[in-house]
Amino acid sequence: MMVPERSLSFTQMIEFEVVPAHQLALAQALAERSEQLALQHAGLIGASIQASDDGSRVLQYLQWQSRNAWERAASSFAQEPFLQLIRQHQAKGVNFAAFQTLSSLARSATDGLHCQLP
Repeated sequence: MMVPERSLSFTQMIEFEVVPAHQLALAQALAERSEQLALQHAGLIGASIQASDDGSRVLQYLQWQSRNAWERAASSFAQEPFLQLIRQHQAKGVNFAAFQTLSSLARSATDGLHCQLP
C-alpha cells in the first residue's frame, strides 16, 4: 500500500522488554523523557507510556506532526542518554517501529467518533 504524501502524522513506537521488577521505573523514566521531548520539540503532539499486565514490556508511543518534525527532532537524539536508560533499567530487548497515520478517529463533543482523513 502506498502511503499518501501528506498523511496526518507520524508515529514512533519503542517497545522495551524488561524484568518485571524494572517495569515501573522504566515507565516513569520514559514519561520524564517524553515530557522533555515535548518541551524541546514543538512537533511532538502526543505521547503515551504503556505497561503490559505481565510486567515484561513497556511501550513508548510518540506521535509527531509529520515525518519531517520527527526527523528534525531525531537529529538531537544523539545527545540523549538512551543507551544509559536501557542499561539502567536492564532492558533485555528493544524494538523500534514507525508508522504514517492514514486515518484517525477521535471522539467529538457530541460523543460520536469523527474520522479525520488526509
